[in-house]
Amino acid sequence: MASKFGMAGGIPERRVRPIWDAIDSRQFKNALKLSASLLSKYPNSPYALALKALILERMGKSDEALSVCLSAKELLYTNDSVLMDELTLSTLQIVFQRLDHLDLATSCYEYACGKFLNNLEIMMGLFNCYVREYSFVKQQQTAIKMYKIVGEERFLLWAVCSIQLQVLCGNGGEKLLLLAEGLLKKHIASHSLHEPEALIVYISVLEQQAKYGDALEVLSGKLGSLLVIEVDRLRIQGRLLARAGDYATAANIYQKVLESCPDDWECFQHYLDCLLEDGSYWCNEPLNDSVHPPKDVERNSSHLTDEVFISRLSNASAFAQKLQAEAGNDFIRCPYLANLEIERRKQLQGKGDDDKLIEVLMQYFFRFGHLACFASDIEGFLRVLPFGKKEEFLEKLIKSCDSLSAVPTKLLGQSISLFKIEELIGNMFKIPVVELENSAIRMAQMYCKNLPLSKDLDQQESMHGEELLSMACNVLVQLFWRTRQLGYLLEAIMILELGLTIRRHVWQYKILLVHLYSYLGAYSLSYEWYKSLEVKNILLESVSHHILPQMLVSPLWVDLNDVLKDYLKFMDDHLKESADLTSLAYRHRNYSKVIEFVQFKERLQHSNQYLMARLEAPILQLKLNANNIEEEECILESLKSRVHFPEFSSEIGGKSLTFNEDMQSRPWWTPIPDKNYLLEPFEGVSFCPRENLMVKVFCISYVSYQQQQRKGREANVRTAIEKRSLVPRMIYLSIQCASASLKENIEANGSMYDPKISSELRFLLERYAKILGFPFNDAIQVVVGVLSGQKSSEAFNSDTVDWLNFAVFLNAWNLGSHELGLSDEDGCRPGTWHIVNSLLERYIVEKVRSMGPLISSLGCDLPTLVQLVTEPLAWHGLIIQSCVRSALPSGKRKKKSGSVDQSNSPVSNAIRDSIQSLCSIVEEVTKWLRVQIKKSEDENVEIILSSFHRKEQTVGPGQVFQVLQALISSTSDTELGDRISQTLKSWSHVDVARKLVTGQRKANNIIIKPRGCSLFLGLFLFFAFSASLADAETHYHDFVVQQTPVKRLCRTHNIITVNGQFPGPTLEVRDGDTLVIKVVNSARYNVTLHWHGIRQMRTPWADGPEYVTQCPIRPGATYTYRFTIENQEGTLWWHAHSKWLRATVYGALVIYPKLGSSYPFPQPNHEAPILLGEWWDRDPIAVLRQATFTGAAPNISDAYTINGQPGDLYRCSSKETARLPLDSGERILLRIINSALNQQLFFSVANHKLTVVGADAAYTKPFTTTVMMLGPGQTTDVLLTADQPPARYYMAARAYDSAQNAPFDNTTTTAILEYKGACYTKKGQSSKPVFPRLPAYNDTPTVTAFTSRFKSLTTSKVPTKIDESLFFTIGFGLFNCRPGPRCQGPNGTRFGASMNNVSFVLPSSNSILQASYQGIPGVFTTDFPASPPLQFDYTGNVSRALWQPVRGTKVYKLKYGSTVQIVLQDTSIFSIENHPMHLHGYHFYVVALGFGNFNPVTDTAKFNLIDPPVRNTIGVPTGGWAVIRFVADNPGTWLMHCHIDAHLTWGLAMVFLVENGAGELQSIEPPPADLPPC
Repeated sequence: MASKFGMAGGIPERRVRPIWDAIDSRQFKNALKLSASLLSKYPNSPYALALKALILERMGKSDEALSVCLSAKELLYTNDSVLMDELTLSTLQIVFQRLDHLDLATSCYEYACGKFLNNLEIMMGLFNCYVREYSFVKQQQTAIKMYKIVGEERFLLWAVCSIQLQVLCGNGGEKLLLLAEGLLKKHIASHSLHEPEALIVYISVLEQQAKYGDALEVLSGKLGSLLVIEVDRLRIQGRLLARAGDYATAANIYQKVLESCPDDWECFQHYLDCLLEDGSYWCNEPLNDSVHPPKDVERNSSHLTDEVFISRLSNASAFAQKLQAEAGNDFIRCPYLANLEIERRKQLQGKGDDDKLIEVLMQYFFRFGHLACFASDIEGFLRVLPFGKKEEFLEKLIKSCDSLSAVPTKLLGQSISLFKIEELIGNMFKIPVVELENSAIRMAQMYCKNLPLSKDLDQQESMHGEELLSMACNVLVQLFWRTRQLGYLLEAIMILELGLTIRRHVWQYKILLVHLYSYLGAYSLSYEWYKSLEVKNILLESVSHHILPQMLVSPLWVDLNDVLKDYLKFMDDHLKESADLTSLAYRHRNYSKVIEFVQFKERLQHSNQYLMARLEAPILQLKLNANNIEEEECILESLKSRVHFPEFSSEIGGKSLTFNEDMQSRPWWTPIPDKNYLLEPFEGVSFCPRENLMVKVFCISYVSYQQQQRKGREANVRTAIEKRSLVPRMIYLSIQCASASLKENIEANGSMYDPKISSELRFLLERYAKILGFPFNDAIQVVVGVLSGQKSSEAFNSDTVDWLNFAVFLNAWNLGSHELGLSDEDGCRPGTWHIVNSLLERYIVEKVRSMGPLISSLGCDLPTLVQLVTEPLAWHGLIIQSCVRSALPSGKRKKKSGSVDQSNSPVSNAIRDSIQSLCSIVEEVTKWLRVQIKKSEDENVEIILSSFHRKEQTVGPGQVFQVLQALISSTSDTELGDRISQTLKSWSHVDVARKLVTGQRKANNIIIKPRGCSLFLGLFLFFAFSASLADAETHYHDFVVQQTPVKRLCRTHNIITVNGQFPGPTLEVRDGDTLVIKVVNSARYNVTLHWHGIRQMRTPWADGPEYVTQCPIRPGATYTYRFTIENQEGTLWWHAHSKWLRATVYGALVIYPKLGSSYPFPQPNHEAPILLGEWWDRDPIAVLRQATFTGAAPNISDAYTINGQPGDLYRCSSKETARLPLDSGERILLRIINSALNQQLFFSVANHKLTVVGADAAYTKPFTTTVMMLGPGQTTDVLLTADQPPARYYMAARAYDSAQNAPFDNTTTTAILEYKGACYTKKGQSSKPVFPRLPAYNDTPTVTAFTSRFKSLTTSKVPTKIDESLFFTIGFGLFNCRPGPRCQGPNGTRFGASMNNVSFVLPSSNSILQASYQGIPGVFTTDFPASPPLQFDYTGNVSRALWQPVRGTKVYKLKYGSTVQIVLQDTSIFSIENHPMHLHGYHFYVVALGFGNFNPVTDTAKFNLIDPPVRNTIGVPTGGWAVIRFVADNPGTWLMHCHIDAHLTWGLAMVFLVENGAGELQSIEPPPADLPPC
């Protein structure tokens, strides 16, 4: 039994001691050697075996240690001759506990207790095991047995504490407490009590039963003398009296406590509660939760009369004044806070005086405003003031600045407090952006000014004013929120990095950087700063809540794995330590700590973050191994997913979740599960993120508000836990269902399918759907509806990943059950495969295409993409792997004769389609990632720096940074000290920017590596890139330009066409394809063809404008245009570029995405080009000749056309009206082109909305409209859904006339949108189509509203550093001439037009490109002005002296690679007008549009440098201006002109000559051999 003197476990101590010494000194090998020697002498000693097991466990050999322990246990059970003592059992218990087999240690003790009934040591060991197992009932029983054996007080108290724990943990009630009370009374009667802790336990038992009178009697009796510290006894007495309702006596007691401890704020609140007979706190206080006591409690003194209420508060005020007078310490704040609390109570009772409260607040500020805690001290008091009074208080504080302390440190503290108050009351969210920016500047200036105060401080000491940088950072983040200018965020990073360079230990800066870097996608930097925090506060669960949510959706899986492991180990270690501490508390007779430790353990176990981490850790392992189904199944098996892993969510039971995170350490803007402020629009002062101050206290109490918030958050977390807990089990069941999908193969392999698997998966899917808010069948309809377009994609809300997971698992279930019966329209493959493939492709590709460059990508784009790829896509891949594995022959059985080949089965075809779909998705993701990685680091660094580092800028990002830069440049060792000045000199903002770029790239590199998005996706990358390596196509076409008889408006004309078609042939290509078009001129006119909008990279010879890039193709001659489409997708067009031949020589040029790519918008069912044109009822060349001869304006057209037909509203045109048939519900992509010669046109479709998705072969952010305006040369892609009642609807176009008093064709052209199967006749007569509402001809506001909505689909790489800043006036002119037939323009003049007063004249002997290339002089000059020769009021009344331009063939030279900005300014010479300006060889960013004269001071602020539209033709507003930017990266001669051909004829054009760059790839190609001669 018990060890004999000098013996250890029955072995002489001298033999055991060396082993323990070796263990203690961690010499485990030596210890093991000594242990082996001991076992050789005592082979049947359980103690010797236990020692060996302990050594093996310390060496990390867990399995061996467990085996040895079990051998020792077996010896104890089977060999009665062996010694069974406490030392042996406790050693075994240590090992079993460390191996997570405490139950085995408990069974050893239980066996020993059964064998030796009254052995107190063994019973105490058993009690200790029960304590570690939290078996409170068994604890109680064991403690009572020990008490009965020896009658010791401690064992009785152990039993009573065990009873209290049962009650607190919900497993007992009144009867158990009566038992505890009875045991204590019996013991007191016979033995009394001898320890203070025993008295506290006795009082707590009585208090739990609400026997306050009995507790007070005990406290005032002989037992009360056990509490030797008087203040402690008084506090307990005051609490008991208050609970008993004796408030007057309790108030006197608390008054005595305050006289001894005047700075006890909690005590003063209790004193005030008692004075006012307010029992709210005592009713709401958890009896024993000393770990997390309540911070805010609702107060209620409404039962007191007004006189009594005021009288008692007056007494309290007098007492507070007394405490103030007696306080001899300037840091005692409680007596002064008391005045504030008294005023607050008056406010809550409706008897307060706002002005009085403000007065007391001011007094408190002058006394304690310099303290860092000032703002938090008064936060609760500010809450009861109306918003207007809060502002009044702030104004008084600001006015009092002159009377602030003269002591520099105090002045600094008071100034900081002012900033804090401004933030607290929400004023920061009200003031204009400029004032807010000034606040940040003042904070930075104050930091710099007071830096010398800290020069003598140690680096470990907090510096004076270091809070200012944190506050400035928060202001900069708000500026970003309000303006969406990325530079503010980057500036915030810069100032924090600088602050940490000065002092490395400011944890507040580090936390801010953790969140800022996460938001910018630089997760590796965020993780590095998180690791440097080194805060391990178990009360707050460390600081993991700052990084864990972001890391869960980041691609840094290795780091995430470390975070989860460290956090879970940290928590598990403390849970184990909690058991150790509880055991120690029992042994040291600190019984209140026993309760506290158990409660704390319960709190940790029900931590929302802990539960979520326990779920996410295994899910992460599943993501990491999604490439290998066998590894995945091993993980699932280890998780016991084949049993009841979903029941994890049941662990929390009916108990409340706990939220232990220190949210006060987080700035307001950091995302929480319910809200991410920075992703939402700024809503002004009505919305202040500091919600605790914005609650209207008279409508809803703050405490109630907090409770509502907590309940909502807890409900959300419970939902998330349940949802995530289902995922591993559903993955396992989906794999099983998929394996059963190929029935023929299953039969061949002899395997059996368990229908219970399908049933269980359906049950889990029903639970999952319920969490998403829908019954199972309704959830299926949502998925199908979103895919078909019957439901908006918004039906998924923000749960896109969860809905796609549901669709993936639904497909797997249907494979096994075949219950849904869904199929595609052709019925050839299971419909759920198609649903999953289409949804994954839509949402992932859509997300990729909507993302701009990572350097400016913010918020949730990258995390969402990571989630989409690593969850639904990966789970879908596992299901495919399972199907493929099942389809493969087993090799052990021959295939049954007559069995069907699976290779062409519907499921096999579906699998092939799914693999192809996955390939295209992964290719799209990889392409985007490689673009991000390909961009040079220096280029990205420059983008970052340019966003805020602009010296010439006086507003916007960079102002705070300039303050700090000034500090660095003026650093003085004498003023700042060596340490600070040296660190400032060593800091570089360029290094910080480079670090940010590297951090972002690391995330991308990890994703693109096969292991980053799992080897499974790496496998598909192989197929994806194999497909993408196929050569692009070369398309060969013959274009014969010829005369063709065409009848319109009742008359036949011989018009010029291509291949006899009007309009001409539609060219269809893909991005990357090459076009080779041989043009044969069989007409009577010279001709060239222009491929409008094609970049023509290095191939200007193929651009087409006559006498600019080539001489025309003469009648009978040929010329072959050769060019490649490079990085362009969408709708362009081609047309003649000689005289007015393009009136009839034009056609569409459609560029589809590359093979394997798709549109960044919903896939249309059909596509149709819509070409808008003009028709003259005579030869257009004759119209031009007449106008050229007379100098007057040309005759207007006689009709407009849609696809070459005028439509129903013109004579002789109804039968040939263009028609567009479609089925109800179909989505059609209309590729609309304004190919009219001289007229801007409105376009609309009756009763249908048009969703704009592209323009000029560039995708745009989708927007919906009912009417459009296109200038000549412009193209717009729109989606139209056939969602109206089946009928016929007109498409119609008519003029937008922007010129003043100019004649125009006011007719309307129509085409018909026809629903198939609709009845179009009534009583034998055809019903007329519905007509659309078109704007008035001069409706410029509608044009402006439409044009202003264009934005690029993704963030654009807009040039910010401008090399060539140009200002071009555009407009009309009049040439003076002698009266006669050639001067029939206004007032006997000839019409002209110009840019910068130069009216462009085409050469006649050679093309400008040939002359430049061959060095032929005299063809052009290079003196085109960069700005108007004379500045004037461009849109006002222009002097007639300025109306006549100068003719010339002038070009403007640009260096290769130069960045160009052009301001295009309309003029009012003769008339203002909307001019559609087209630039050949380039597309450009339209950064701004406006009316009036361009003002470089004010209008620059309107520039959109984030997502401006990309165009090749821009309509300069009537009487306004447009600003465009581009990079001159395409050498050659490029015409810029107005696309109204009448204006081009008059000279509204100029030419850019872009010089060659360095090397062949930056130089134009040599001219083709068949270039037409001049």
